[in-house]
Amino acid sequence: MTSNRFYISEVDTQSPYVFLEGEEHHHLSRVSRIQLKEEIWLIDGSGRSYLARVEEVEKEKTKLFILKEKGRKKIDTEITLAQSLVKSKNMEFIIQKSAELGIARFIPLMTSRSVVKIEEKIESKLGRWERIAREAVKQSGNPWVPTISPPMDLKKLIKERQARLKLLLSENRGKYFRDILTQTGKSFRKRPPSSIMILIGPEGGWTREEEDFILANGFEAVSLGKNILRTETAAICALALISHFWIL
Repeated sequence: MTSNRFYISEVDTQSPYVFLEGEEHHHLSRVSRIQLKEEIWLIDGSGRSYLARVEEVEKEKTKLFILKEKGRKKIDTEITLAQSLVKSKNMEFIIQKSAELGIARFIPLMTSRSVVKIEEKIESKLGRWERIAREAVKQSGNPWVPTISPPMDLKKLIKERQARLKLLLSENRGKYFRDILTQTGKSFRKRPPSSIMILIGPEGGWTREEEDFILANGFEAVSLGKNILRTETAAICALALISHFWIL
């Protein structure tokens, strides 16, 4: 539940007091109806959490007294999810669930079979996606809010982005993902990689040319099994497996 967790972009460590304004103040005072002297948790989105006591609830802001700071939570494995653009509701679902599961970055991808074009309204879309991600981490208790990038062309992403382990979810080829996660010997089993990038295709799937290009640039093809999954199902399934085997 998000009833006692709130997002604050910055905390002045020189003062014991902070203020919630805007949406977070509204959520505290009107939705959760937090009372004076109640204690809540604040997250700053960059790994820090603060236990705070409500001192004053005014019309436009809430005054809080910081009781203690919880040390910055370390990210052992930074996960970047590069998701091909899909329909709005599905995209929002993927962002929400991937933020709950602890990704560090979310990159919308423009691919050959992307059915959504959002160039003209990108600023409003990014703002909404960021709000969804913040609400999701409050729900999960994860103090890290993922960075959400503007949509990026597939070829540009492949050339610019680096990760210790780079994976392409494919319907046509590749090892079973579970085997990569559970393999022994010289694998990542005992020490997961410091960074992972996962590429998820659009509703119509990758083209053969796209898969060949991705695999020729250092990515490994992986499969989630014999069933063909919806793109949003594939994204959440892959992240849940990583969380289970490598993060928890």
